Amino acid sequence: MNIDNREIEVKFKISSTEEMLDIILKAGAVLEQETRFEKNLRWDDAEETLTKTHQVLRLRDNGGTSVLTYKSEKQNNKGIADREEIETVVTDFDNTRLILERLGYQIVFIYEKYRSIYRLDDTQLFLDHTPIGDYIEIEGPDDLAIRRAAELLGLNWEDRISKGYRNLFQTWKKQTEYPGRDMTFNN
Repeated sequence: MNIDNREIEVKFKISSTEEMLDIILKAGAVLEQETRFEKNLRWDDAEETLTKTHQVLRLRDNGGTSVLTYKSEKQNNKGIADREEIETVVTDFDNTRLILERLGYQIVFIYEKYRSIYRLDDTQLFLDHTPIGDYIEIEGPDDLAIRRAAELLGLNWEDRISKGYRNLFQTWKKQTEYPGRDMTFNN
């Protein structure tokens, strides 16, 4: 849910998407998007200017729909990620990738997930199965709506995560001594 180009969200690590799906449905959430495979390409220049300034440039393939996204530096507001997010649908994933390469950007991280989306009141629930575990993201207009949704789902607010998947993967890599760069199912 992108209100005025703002992304306000938290994640929670969950034991399984199947168990959480039962909880989501019992809470009255409505399906917005069936489960789809997503491939996400994070981009940066050779000096890693975006990474150093905590910005994100991402190209996502979401089962035939491609989205180019820019995210500004994240603000941590009460343990909730809050940042500007500008997204646009692009009709040609491969040509958009080529444009980014021609502009001097290179892929610095690839991550994959299976995602379904639900609506609960004024929040969106993103149910993600990733190579490093299962997560639920709650995105909403403000911290109160997000917290209310977390409570309805029985999630412990103290367990919230404001990190993105790249940071979560980096932590997992250190814990498991995994040598790879990317968070993909084939790896």
